[in-house]
Amino acid sequence: MKIKNCLYGIGVCAALCAFASHAYAQDPLRYELMQNHSENTPAQIRVIANEPLKDVDVVITNCAPQVVQRRIDAMKKGESQTISWNQQPGRYSCGVSITGKLNLGGKVNVRNTHEFTCGASTPLSLNVDLNEIKQLVPSTNHVVLHASRPFYKASIVVSAEDGSEIARVDKTVGAVKDYTLNWTPNEKKPVLLEIKVSDETGSAWASNTIMSFIIPHTDVVFDTNKYNIRPDQEGYLTEPLENILDKVRRFDRVAVNLYITGHTDTVGSDGANLKLSMNRAKSIASWFKKHGLSIPTYYRGVGERDLAVQTPDNTDEERNRRAVYILSNVPPNDGFGGWTKL
Repeated sequence: MKIKNCLYGIGVCAALCAFASHAYAQDPLRYELMQNHSENTPAQIRVIANEPLKDVDVVITNCAPQVVQRRIDAMKKGESQTISWNQQPGRYSCGVSITGKLNLGGKVNVRNTHEFTCGASTPLSLNVDLNEIKQLVPSTNHVVLHASRPFYKASIVVSAEDGSEIARVDKTVGAVKDYTLNWTPNEKKPVLLEIKVSDETGSAWASNTIMSFIIPHTDVVFDTNKYNIRPDQEGYLTEPLENILDKVRRFDRVAVNLYITGHTDTVGSDGANLKLSMNRAKSIASWFKKHGLSIPTYYRGVGERDLAVQTPDNTDEERNRRAVYILSNVPPNDGFGGWTKL
């Protein structure tokens, strides 16, 4: 993929490029995106250094036939660099990854997903019905696709936890806007779904990527009504952290977040349990962050609203005192919401 600096002057770019800003002025680095553009105008990202930076790597995935990559050796405070690439007409869910180093020490690591639209006023866009994918399991064998206008071809690549390919399907489906795309499962659990649809000519296409992985772990034991992590329990966080870091490296083409949900049993009031479960989830998230996790991390507490084992009120049940760790590029679709970014 050929990458080039933006050739527009400042005044022209302001007129032609609808840049949307991301991150905050106090962050070491921020970036702006031109997410809506005509077929004759390339998509663009402008990276701005709020502090001196070096070894800045910008990677854009799922936006073009090849991954868009750019290395910026050094950036002065206030300096900006613009990267552009060409897209076919359509709507794209693209991964944005920016890493770098501060001159005075420390690292910058930004991962996000953004929608880009190229072309006509009615571009081809794709939504995937996630109601049936609250949790991917080995028997999962289909997704339901909904497009903004008829598409003719659909494809999917299904990957397992170890990065191996479970299935690859390419189908000509005719002129449809809604379609159930099936694949043949095996004994491995799907973790990543990479989906694309295209029109009859292939000149317009849209994509959607779904990653969802529940991290297996042994739950941390907290003291009664406490949420600080005891030193003797830290070993139960080391193993899942290594698993999380492995998946982030293995699937680095996807901008994922970590979502941590705290649960309690039915001993105590609803309000107290809700607060306790949230504080415990936050403690786990903070421990991961302190020990090397750099991806965006969200936490919440649901108290006793989602019991693993149904019990009467005021029942001391250890299996209900738990936390769930999910690595995903979209918030878990369970109806609770209420996420707070660490």
